[in-house]
Amino acid sequence: MVHPPEEKDLFRIPQLRFLKHLPKGIPERLVGSLGPFPLFKIKGIETTDGKKAEGWVLGLLSTPKLMLQKKPEKTYKLLVKASKWGQKYGAKIMGLGAFTSVVGDAGLTVAERSPLVVTTGNSLTVAATIKSIERILELTKRDIGKEKIAIVGATGSIGKAVAKLLAKKGARLILVSKTKEKLEALARKLGKNVVSFGTSSNLLKDVKLIVGATSSSGKAIPVEKLNPGSVIVDIALPPDLSKDEAAKRTDCLVLESGEILLPGNPEFSYDWPLPKNIAYACEAETILLSLTESFELSTLGREIDIAKVEKIWKLAEKNGFKWAGFRSFGQDLSEENVLNFLSKNNF
Repeated sequence: MVHPPEEKDLFRIPQLRFLKHLPKGIPERLVGSLGPFPLFKIKGIETTDGKKAEGWVLGLLSTPKLMLQKKPEKTYKLLVKASKWGQKYGAKIMGLGAFTSVVGDAGLTVAERSPLVVTTGNSLTVAATIKSIERILELTKRDIGKEKIAIVGATGSIGKAVAKLLAKKGARLILVSKTKEKLEALARKLGKNVVSFGTSSNLLKDVKLIVGATSSSGKAIPVEKLNPGSVIVDIALPPDLSKDEAAKRTDCLVLESGEILLPGNPEFSYDWPLPKNIAYACEAETILLSLTESFELSTLGREIDIAKVEKIWKLAEKNGFKWAGFRSFGQDLSEENVLNFLSKNNF
């Protein structure tokens, strides 16, 4: 399941392009309750040992902004409708992409009502984020056990899982979130790995490596609080740091996270926002679990089991799924580009 991150993304759908002439805000309200629609079929996925899969990508027309304004029940009904459509065409599992995995109780209610197995795909999203962080530190020859890393949105389901895995690897953490009580509980659980925590973005002044894991659509990470040479690994979709805001700080680098290189030779018959063979991790997890029939590893709810994250990553690697590398606002970055930036800006 996918949806437009912002209103402007509606206009990528040929049948809706006429709406771009209307005043801002009206298009998303007009079509936001519509769907699901079959957008395109993915073919050509094949694991290293020859297992093959194909499937449909379905879309809702509601933006995250609109989903937050509506009662979750309205989104639940659309997602259950989508699962019944999938059952009709032989699907065994449905993945909740992007914000559909955030709404309400993070897939639990939809899973109860769905005839299919349901996953949010968040385990593989977390695993890909950890891989991005590890690769940054490998390139700069830094020890994760000595590294200070901030997590904005640390008490959310993905942020919390990232924090737990980084703590397990020995990183020193700065936890930032709006919910003080949950922050205190998480800090107690992670113990000595937590350097500081709080609700203020001023904490970002003490760090250069930041994970963005909120659902605040470009408003969670104030650029004026960033140190020169900061790297933001942004998990959120829409991103926690918008392209316009990031452009104000050319001395900082924003990297997308949660993207996976699919095995085989996938065919996407649509104006897909990612390069050939690359899918968002939520989609990749759905594909992986279907290919391997490992439905017991599906991810649901706001408490992500980090043991499951580790199992899913091993399963992904075994079957030819790979971390997709570095990208920034839709642009591919070579490791050489990233390393040159980090060196130039004293990361």
